[in-house]
Amino acid sequence: MNEQRPTGRPSLSAESTALQSPSDHDLRVACYCEENAWRVAYRHLHSNSGDNRDWKYYIVFISNNHKACPMFMQRAIPKDDPREYVCWDYHVIVMRSAVQNNIERTIVSEILDVDTWVTPYPTPLSKYLDESFPHATDPNLNKQYLPLFNVVRAEDFIRDFYSDRMHMFKDGKWNSPPPEYPTIMNGLKMDGNDNQELNELTGSNLDSYISMSGEGKCVFTLAEMYERSTDSNKKEWTECS
Repeated sequence: MNEQRPTGRPSLSAESTALQSPSDHDLRVACYCEENAWRVAYRHLHSNSGDNRDWKYYIVFISNNHKACPMFMQRAIPKDDPREYVCWDYHVIVMRSAVQNNIERTIVSEILDVDTWVTPYPTPLSKYLDESFPHATDPNLNKQYLPLFNVVRAEDFIRDFYSDRMHMFKDGKWNSPPPEYPTIMNGLKMDGNDNQELNELTGSNLDSYISMSGEGKCVFTLAEMYERSTDSNKKEWTECS
């Protein structure tokens, strides 16, 4: 018997729901962080925030070579127990950066993660790192559990990403209820599938983003992320070294 894949409500789309949402946090669908980040980035890139700064937006995949990355202050756990953490195989957030000093050309970076309890929102990069990875300073920590960060231009991710969500569909049921809008298949549509409807396409390139190895990727260690969070940083995130 073939499994039938729910495709969502055809009257909706990732794009329309992103633009119609009253806030970033209203876009959150638990356990679909890659789509949360896709829509948050799309919302900011295609609407007027009233902020005069020229923000550049990035999608950041957080994982490691073992796909076991502890993170604190995630909404998957109760807010009132800061000692608890989630060990994600991967997590996805939005990051933005802008020049904060036109004379010295220093760059400030902020995190937009609708799955965290860390405030304020958006969150200064260093504060987000401090509160999400407090265990990183533990001398007894097995270093294989430290996070790595794959930084991708948001415009590229919005254009190229596709996922039929089947990584969340096991044994005939969803591990977590999927979003109501149809799957995001834009990237596959661009790969020569113009004659098919989006809801007929299957497949995913999610793993290519989760992987922390591969030519041309901008992958940073936690220490390197901290270096970019200082007031003296002048490097763009597209400068990978």
